[in-house]
This record gives sequence, C-alpha cells and structure tokens, in this order.
Amino acid sequence: MARLGWSWLAIALVISACKGGTETGKAPVSGEIVAKVGSSVITLEDFEAALNEQNALIRSRYTSVDQKKKLLETLVEREVMVQEAKRLGLDKDPEMRRGFDKILARFVINREFNEKKVKEITVSDADIEAYYQQNLDRYHAPEKVMIHDMLFPVPAGSAERKKVRAQAEEAHKKLKANPQDRKLFFDLMRQTGGEEATRTLASATFQTRAEMEKERGATVAAAAFALQQANDFSPIVEDDKGFHILRLAGRQAALDLPLEKVKGQIRTTLFAKARGDAYQAFVEGIKSKAGVQVFDEVLQKAKVDLSNTGPSPAPGNLNLPPLQPPVPVKPIDPAAPAAPPAAPPKP
Repeated sequence: MARLGWSWLAIALVISACKGGTETGKAPVSGEIVAKVGSSVITLEDFEAALNEQNALIRSRYTSVDQKKKLLETLVEREVMVQEAKRLGLDKDPEMRRGFDKILARFVINREFNEKKVKEITVSDADIEAYYQQNLDRYHAPEKVMIHDMLFPVPAGSAERKKVRAQAEEAHKKLKANPQDRKLFFDLMRQTGGEEATRTLASATFQTRAEMEKERGATVAAAAFALQQANDFSPIVEDDKGFHILRLAGRQAALDLPLEKVKGQIRTTLFAKARGDAYQAFVEGIKSKAGVQVFDEVLQKAKVDLSNTGPSPAPGNLNLPPLQPPVPVKPIDPAAPAAPPAAPPKP
C-alpha cells in the first residue's frame, strides 16, 4: 500500500481504537444509533463530533438530510475499511504500527502539552519591559546608509593626482550618460580596483554616520549621507586616499520606537520563546521517566538507501510528519506595525 494509504488507515485505526464499539470486550454503546456496520455502530454523538470538527463554512453545508447522509456515508466507508484492515491483519503490520505510533505521539503532544501546558504560559508587562530595555538597539538607532565606493587611489601630494583625477572624471562622465546603469558602475569599479573592488562590493554593509566617519573619513561620510535615492552617485569626492565616486546602495531610516508601539510584537516573541522552552522541558521530562538509552556503536551501522533519491533536503530535515513542535521564535521587525496582544495559539 502507498505511504499515504498507510497513513490514512493508521488514523482510522486510531479513531476506531479510541471510540470503542459493541464487539466482545468493549464497552456497551450508549446513545442513539444512526448506522450499524457489522457489530460496530455509529452513534449520533459520533456523527455530531465528526460534523462539528469541521470549520464553520463546511458545517453550514450539512443542514439538509441529504447532505448529512453524504457525511454519514464517509463515516461508514471509513468503518468498513477499518474492519477489513483488521480482518486482513493490517493493524499488526510493522509499517502500520509505525504510523500508529506517530499519530499516538501527536495525540499526546496535543492533549498533554498544547491543551494543558500552553495554557499555563503567561507573558507579563514586566517581562515585556525587561526585553525592551535589553534590546534598545532594535528600537532606537540612527540613520544608516550602504554605499559602493569606486576609489581611484593616489596618495596626497603625489605628482600623479592630476592624471588620476582625469581618470575619475572620465568614469564620472560615463556614469552621467547612463545614470541608472548599475552594471556600468560595478564594471567601472572593478576596472579601477580589481579584486579588491570585488571584495569591497561583497562586504558592503549599512553604517551609521559615525561608523563611516571612523572607517572612511568625514569627507566620504558627508558625501555618502548627502545621497538621497538608491542608485544615486556622488560628484567626485577628493581626500587623502585619492578620488571617490560613491553610489548609494540603500538607506535605513532612523528608528525611535516607543515601547507601546512594539509591545504586541514583543509579547508574541516572548510567548513563542516560553512555549519552546516549555515544550523542551515537557519532552525531557517524559524522556527521563522512560529511561532512554542510545547506542552509538549500533547507530553507526545504519545503512542509507541512496537509490532513487530525489533532491536532497537540508541536513537534519528528513521531511518526516511533524509532531506539532512549538512555534519557532521569529526575530522582531522593529519597523513593522505593532501587533495586537497575542493569544495563546490553538493546538
């Protein structure tokens, strides 16, 4: 059977095992019966549970008896398939048992963690205030720019400065004729600076005015911050290193975000962090009770079937069905609008 089929059947068997029936050794059925499937029954309570677990839009389609019969037929089909699987002994199949175990693990996580532990998590205003104070640089920062610097190097006082300036003017003339041609700027920059220019392009970062003054000098910093739009380039800038033509690669506006504006975002981040920590503690607690042992010498013997392999996922990502782990902590975007206070996520 295809893997998807095993998964479906495992889910059905779990449901069947959980709800019980009228077979020997099972609890007697209570409530009105809407259908019988051999010795098993589907009660009105079973039917309503299956109906009401759907979202509101789907539920609204089952107002007529005919529509309800369609849903009932689905439940009957599932039950007959479960009974047939048991008759064939598929409920004891090793692959089926593995699928059953995965579903059972998810069930435990949903009931014992998502429905219980998560509800105990709180994020106080004091927690939010402390996080804000510890991360002030995320919410208060001066303006930054990123530039590409086409440098025509020549030492101050050199007899070559006039010649080098002429080279800079020739390059500037070409740029003025094609002001939006980014490739032209990069090509000229590489022609002028070679491999060093390539490394400079790759390592360009956003800098505050103070950072740029310290690294490049006040003259270059002033010219850089005078540029307004991305892709704008400066007049020729002269300093002790030589002659520069600067291109504005990007600008980050200054940040001055009060606590109230980012309170919702911080609450969401802290809740997700607390949920992740609680989940790890939950798992470790169960593992400690179970008495886990790992035998590395045996693990090393595991053979990997590399036949018929498709595109490889990233290391550690086995594309296994998730066990509903905690929501990962996402970094806050200080420039984003404030979010409303976050409610605990539903399982």
